[in-house]
Amino acid sequence: MKKTPLQMVRDRYGSKEKLVDELMGLIKRPADLPKDKLKQKLLAQSNKKLMALHDREQLVKDKFGNRDKLIDAIVGSQGGKKSEDKSLRKRLTSRTTGQLIGLAKRLQLMG
Repeated sequence: MKKTPLQMVRDRYGSKEKLVDELMGLIKRPADLPKDKLKQKLLAQSNKKLMALHDREQLVKDKFGNRDKLIDAIVGSQGGKKSEDKSLRKRLTSRTTGQLIGLAKRLQLMG
């Protein structure tokens, strides 16, 4: 029988709170959102969404170190002019981590 998301969270992390604590160390907190509010928002999410977010953020950490280095790799792969790099970097910064991973895969940076 397939495990439920709750069972998978308990097996992998012990509890939802521990998963959220791990996520707090992986994700970049928006400047306008206090730490306790972010934690509260994460705790309100489903276990399935939290595990997907954790897997995505862990992939970025393992392959690139952090989100900014992922953006650097994408910009560097484009081989454009420095003036174009600033506008590309600005556009990429507004993208979600999932979108950046998809782009990196298409550019074969995740190999």
